[in-house]
Amino acid sequence: MASIEDVAKKAKVSVTTVSRMMNNHPYVSEKTKKRIRKAMEELSYFPNSGAQQLRGKGTKLIGVIVSYITNPFFSYLVASIEKTATEMGYHLIVLQTLQDMKREELFINMLKKKQLDGLISTSLETNTEEVFEMVKKGDIVLCNRSLIHQGLPIVQIDEAKISEEATLHLFERGYTKIGFCLGGSTLHPTDNRFKGFMAAHLRQDQAFNENFFFKNVKTIQQGRELFHTIASLTERPDALFANSDEVAAGFINEAILHGWKIPQDMGVVGFDDQPIASLLTPNLTTIRQPIDEMGRLATLALLSHLEDREFEMPEPLRAELIIRSST
Repeated sequence: MASIEDVAKKAKVSVTTVSRMMNNHPYVSEKTKKRIRKAMEELSYFPNSGAQQLRGKGTKLIGVIVSYITNPFFSYLVASIEKTATEMGYHLIVLQTLQDMKREELFINMLKKKQLDGLISTSLETNTEEVFEMVKKGDIVLCNRSLIHQGLPIVQIDEAKISEEATLHLFERGYTKIGFCLGGSTLHPTDNRFKGFMAAHLRQDQAFNENFFFKNVKTIQQGRELFHTIASLTERPDALFANSDEVAAGFINEAILHGWKIPQDMGVVGFDDQPIASLLTPNLTTIRQPIDEMGRLATLALLSHLEDREFEMPEPLRAELIIRSST
């Protein structure tokens, strides 16, 4: 187990400086703070919460749970959370689950043991009554992630509405056989994207072919592989609702390499409006999420709870369909 001395050595500062940073001392520069926080994350070091609580300070450390920090959406979201947390005198540690439930349980236990003051979760999979109570109480704030229990506070966009709008856009462009991508292996009961997708089919009186439901697709490489899966089908979809811009980018890149024309042979819609969306040829039609605002509000919700201040959880935020040349 790492010690404060290990952190100081890795960050190339004194133990006193590390201690000052953890106690919000005003004479530690922001550059030094970032170096110390990075060392703490790499060493999985957490402050002695008991000692800090005896001083009435709490840990001043919050965590954000993500599946993969390499996903651009999570990178931008974490940047927003970190900015707001720092402005309010808190430190942030990024906790990657790597889609491993045991890692997630470890992070939740850190909160239970008071090694963290609170958690923001973007990828919570643990569906226990204890976790639901922690969410209801405010110790865990959900951001862009629903649980099976309805009515829990969450910072999110209206995924059903914007997904319905994006699917209707594909129908309006003349596509009738639309594929749907899912990042995981099973459809979550609260998957509002799929609800919106199916609502558009009902409005257009169009049936959905279940052979066009593609699971475990979440990276650029898996987007490339998805092209070959679709190309091998006897009956193919003529459009694709991708669950991320990365998946859409991988698919489009591979399709063009194999002589397909986008959007003539296949229309493609992404999700998130990451920088890659406007760099692709053709440019990607996608859904823009207010990521900065989501991160800011999730952080305010958590810190307001920790400091016993009133905070009204917002209604679902507005997303925007950005129409470009891939449809």
